[in-house]
Amino acid sequence: MRNSTLRRAIGIIGACFGAGALLLPLAPPASAAKAQSAPVFSSKATAKAKQGKALSFTVKTKANPVAALSVTGVLPPGVTFTDNHNGTATLTDPTPLAGTYSIGLQATNTTTQLNTTTQTLSLTVTSKLPHVRHVFVIMFENVDYSATFGSPATDPYLAQTLPGQGALLKNYYGIGHFSNDNYAGFISGQPPNSANQLDCVGSGFSDFLAGAGQIGGIQQGAGCVYPSGVRTLANQLDSDGLTWKGYQEDMGNDPVRDNGITCAHPALGSGDPTNSAEAADGYTTRHNPFLYFHSVIDNTSGCNQNVVPLGDTSGIMPTGTPAGATGLTTDLSSVSTTPNFSFITPNLCDDGHDATCVNTTGAGQGGGSSVGDINKWLQTWVPIIQASPAYQQDGLIEITGDEAENPTLDSTACCGETAGPAANAGGNGITGPGGGVVGAVLLSPFITPGTVVSKSSYNHYSSLASIEDLFGLPRLGEASTVTSNFDKGVYAP
Repeated sequence: MRNSTLRRAIGIIGACFGAGALLLPLAPPASAAKAQSAPVFSSKATAKAKQGKALSFTVKTKANPVAALSVTGVLPPGVTFTDNHNGTATLTDPTPLAGTYSIGLQATNTTTQLNTTTQTLSLTVTSKLPHVRHVFVIMFENVDYSATFGSPATDPYLAQTLPGQGALLKNYYGIGHFSNDNYAGFISGQPPNSANQLDCVGSGFSDFLAGAGQIGGIQQGAGCVYPSGVRTLANQLDSDGLTWKGYQEDMGNDPVRDNGITCAHPALGSGDPTNSAEAADGYTTRHNPFLYFHSVIDNTSGCNQNVVPLGDTSGIMPTGTPAGATGLTTDLSSVSTTPNFSFITPNLCDDGHDATCVNTTGAGQGGGSSVGDINKWLQTWVPIIQASPAYQQDGLIEITGDEAENPTLDSTACCGETAGPAANAGGNGITGPGGGVVGAVLLSPFITPGTVVSKSSYNHYSSLASIEDLFGLPRLGEASTVTSNFDKGVYAP
């Protein structure tokens, strides 16, 4: 009896569970995992931009798992690449440089094994400016337009031959008096102040007072060696992967006097023993603009590599020059060894500064006068530059003076120039607002020979702005407010 009852109860329970099982919905099958896949580029293989307008291009891929993106090879000057870690990456440049570039891209992920896909992106940046990629600046001293370009009998090569080969800028101005403020302003856009207006003779090779700061990109206060936060054209070129050099005639001929052979400058806070020439050495620090910026001299290895003696026309350098330091003639031997920007300073005789020359070195010796020395030196060196592969390919030479001091102290200005902070009572020109009319000549395969520009005015800030425009760089200091540049009316249409 008890066994049959137990069997009946078990049967009833089984029947209930069986019926319930029929009423329950079927469990869905487990969802299949998303299939893994190797990376595929889904964005275009071409990109376009305009110089002067910001570049932003997004690289896109499809892959599972998400691919890591990278660049193979070297990016174009100034372009940055950022992997967004979501299968995309961004190429950016606020001021792209004109040209056509091939950028190697790589996408990698891990499926059953490592999968890598590559793509070559073609980037084209267009510009209305000529593709100048090698700029040479030569600065002579203290002579106004009437005594140089306006008096061809005394300097026919400078006043007649060179303008016949390029463009004469009749209304080109210095930005102050005396020398150093013009040199420093040319590469930085910083206006004169009461220390460098006077060539730092009284203050020595001294820093600005701590805490002066910048307003609108302009260093405040007075001093000679600008704080590290003040950038120069050299720093801009470095940041974009472009090259530069300062070639200084006679630097290092007397390494004790010059305090070195490369990157030669006085100790901070001391006087400058190079203010006047000696028999075998006409180098002067105040005509070497790069050395007045901590952003240059604090990078000791970079300064030693880039601020070097000019060397002679055969490439021979001063005795004791460090290995690897090369002068202008050697560097001009190929496009790859020629800097994108070269600032060339003759010695105190060859630049026309000393009417009676003390030093007896250099190609300008025996010119017969300060203007004659300039003329003879240019007649030696300019053809060497013009014969170089870099100049013939895409070069620009600018030849100008720092200030109009002789025969009169011309302190006129142009181009919206205003007085710098802590300038002397007379303004940037000491007796007036600017540095007077010095004139300039520009030589380039992109300039129609015999061009004369007489309706437009320019100054050293115009030069900086124009060079920055050519290299696709943002404008520094007063170059950002100057009212004229070389973009129109100078280059051949």
